[in-house]
Amino acid sequence: MIRRQLLLAAGGLGLAPLLWAQSPGALRRIGFLSPGTRELSQPNLDVFRAELTRLGYTVGRDLAIDIRWSDGITERLPALARELLALNPAVIVTATQVGVEALKAVTSTVPVVFIAVTNPDKNGFVASLARPGGNMTGTAARVVGFNFKLAEFLREVLPAAKRIALLDLEGYPSQERNRAFFEKMFPKLGFELAAVVPVKSAEDFGRAFAQIQAHKAEVMWAVPHALLAAHARKLSELAQQARIPLVGPRRAFAEGGGLLSYDNDVREDYRRAAAFVDRILKGAKPAHLPVEQLDRFQLVLNLRAANALGIRIPQAVRARADEVIE
Repeated sequence: MIRRQLLLAAGGLGLAPLLWAQSPGALRRIGFLSPGTRELSQPNLDVFRAELTRLGYTVGRDLAIDIRWSDGITERLPALARELLALNPAVIVTATQVGVEALKAVTSTVPVVFIAVTNPDKNGFVASLARPGGNMTGTAARVVGFNFKLAEFLREVLPAAKRIALLDLEGYPSQERNRAFFEKMFPKLGFELAAVVPVKSAEDFGRAFAQIQAHKAEVMWAVPHALLAAHARKLSELAQQARIPLVGPRRAFAEGGGLLSYDNDVREDYRRAAAFVDRILKGAKPAHLPVEQLDRFQLVLNLRAANALGIRIPQAVRARADEVIE
């Protein structure tokens, strides 16, 4: 078992830029648009930077990396995307669908590498996975597969549970698709969708939990949106107070104090993003770089959360966990 500890980043405003290195001269600039927080994103960005170093780049000599965090507030992303574009980057990297949408709105020419984006072809970011055809490429997330697998693990951990409330984003285009998907998926494993509770901001979380309790939900399932992942710790604290387990497909939910998560191997996604950047800096066009669908996933269990809720994790599930937080 691997003991996990949350990595706490230094203070600072989420909107403030971090320039890993800045020196005069003709540095190639890499922009990084993060829909999350510094605390959530920094460990993954460290993996990205380390892979660039392994590939032969030196930050400060060859590269400058400019980062903007939106702190989970989607409305900030368009302005942050424009800020990065104004720095004349050779390539911009982003994670999640909302980051890609913000960049798509401001450029069709600057190369963009996306990380773990759901259905980039169906969402219009690339023409096809094999032939992206535009200025974007990267890695795609297999959402259907890992949602179902997470539900399977949840069934093993909570064999008597039935009612699940879905925490989603109010007004977000995928909200109705999410409802339809989970209404179809949950009954296959003996669950039912008790309610879909939408939120617009972190200020809505308290109200959301009151609604979840009113619907007599036994589990709260958070969709993998940047706002919810960025505030996973606050969500987990409210879940503990309400005595309702929090689960979600992003590892941030388990790391932040939720019960369990099942997600892409995010660190591998960031390593692959560095490989895409390397190829683009050497002259490759995103249009000719196929989108990769990575098949490495990680089950993360939070035993502290389980103990606080009086939940016993079966040994069979613990044995299959990639990480256990104790």
